[in-house]
Amino acid sequence: MTTPGTTTSPTTGSPTATPRERGIGMRFSLHPHCDDFVAVILGALDDAERAGLTAGLTIETDDVSTWVGAVDEPAEQRLVAYLAAVVAAAHRRSDGGHVVAHVLLSRGCPGEVGCDLSVTGLPRPEPVRVPATGVAAAAQWSLYPLLDGGSDDGAHMAHIERAIAQAVERGTTRGAAHYATRLSGDVAEVLATVADAWGDVGSAVAHVVSHLTLSVGSPTAVPR
Repeated sequence: MTTPGTTTSPTTGSPTATPRERGIGMRFSLHPHCDDFVAVILGALDDAERAGLTAGLTIETDDVSTWVGAVDEPAEQRLVAYLAAVVAAAHRRSDGGHVVAHVLLSRGCPGEVGCDLSVTGLPRPEPVRVPATGVAAAAQWSLYPLLDGGSDDGAHMAHIERAIAQAVERGTTRGAAHYATRLSGDVAEVLATVADAWGDVGSAVAHVVSHLTLSVGSPTAVPR
């Protein structure tokens, strides 16, 4: 039997909270390197909304960043589709200029506003499938499985190494960087790589954070 507001995970058979209850979401800051950056940022957010990509999401923009909380499944798919559209729109609105996005993804955060962790089922999300944007991106990506109270101090590295191996197999990895792994490819594919790894680790670890700095149109772009 499940408690109200939960479903039964087909993978684990455990009670599974909704994305809102599990605290699945992201916070991002968009930085177009152009004089009319205000119009570019606000226009890109409006473009994603007009495209119908805000369904199943709660969005709040303040003077620092935009928070996007997933309300409905598939949470990862909704987050990536929205962010990919925003970044691609900002690139187009800045006439193909340099745009940077700093992205923080979090799931199972004890400090999440309104997060209820009384239900601990950890389903394995379906892979993200988002159409290509036609915008090439480079990124530096870090993944943090927060294993509180684990008996093996090195256990988190097994999750990180598996995630990197999956990215290599996917073809988006371009090698290691200081404190990060470098990715490149279409904006949608880079974000899907990050989200799939984050979700996969989240099926075994309740609290997982991933950080990404995404760059498109850089004047110092490194050939792929």
